Amino acid sequence: MTRGLGSATNTTLARDAIVSYLLLNINGTRVTDAPFDITNSVEGSSNTYTAQGQFLGIAEIDENSELSISSIQIELSALASGAVSTFANSNVINGDVKIYRIFFDQVTETNISDDPILIFRGSIAGYRIQDADDTATLTLQVDSQFSNFEKVTCRRTNNDNFQREFPNDHGMEFSHESLKDIPWGKVA
Repeated sequence: MTRGLGSATNTTLARDAIVSYLLLNINGTRVTDAPFDITNSVEGSSNTYTAQGQFLGIAEIDENSELSISSIQIELSALASGAVSTFANSNVINGDVKIYRIFFDQVTETNISDDPILIFRGSIAGYRIQDADDTATLTLQVDSQFSNFEKVTCRRTNNDNFQREFPNDHGMEFSHESLKDIPWGKVA
């Protein structure tokens, strides 16, 4: 059995009596793909993840051994009241997204005592609305925490660039002078 799971989950897995649901915290809005509301305290305080029809699906999370930017798409119904006004605005960009997997025992219909497992954490990079004749979908692009890993920030270590951000700080005043040796911890 998996060492990362608790004994209650391992016992239920052995009986083949387990069902899993996703818990999504999308910039403070909590939804689940379960057919009922789930209350859990995985994020520190007791929160209710609402079961509703606006969450349509989530793309596969690609895991590999290469250092790469992982991202997913979360599909929501754009027909649900409030979905477009909540998620399709500029305020959600860079908003936090956490996706958990929680396990329930099918026999007792109760949450297994283990905490939900965090399977993805990232931030919203963008959104797209697609209209069709009889439906509309809202897709959120969510990038992992390493999405800006290779981004060049265009910051320079010179006085002029530093003064733009911190006009009263003169810490880079002599940064243009080159030194052959900087005496760290030794008497100069």
